[in-house]
Amino acid sequence: MGLLNWGSSQHYDHSGNCACTQCGKPTPMRSHGGEPVHKVCAEDWNDRNPSASRHQHDGRDLGTSRYHSDPPRKSRKDGAR
Repeated sequence: MGLLNWGSSQHYDHSGNCACTQCGKPTPMRSHGGEPVHKVCAEDWNDRNPSASRHQHDGRDLGTSRYHSDPPRKSRKDGAR
């Protein structure tokens, strides 16, 4: 599947660490659904579950419904972000 783009601040929980649902080690990272999971653990889960339902955005496959990338940001007219 490849690497997930989790650049949005919604993937970081400032209130503290919880046990990753995949490996059990503490993580401040959260999936789009709020599930505590390391990004690398989510990527590994996606690789091990290629037939899982997919998440689409504007016709683009962003990964599985459980763990997917952030939608691409819209750029300003001048190309700046």
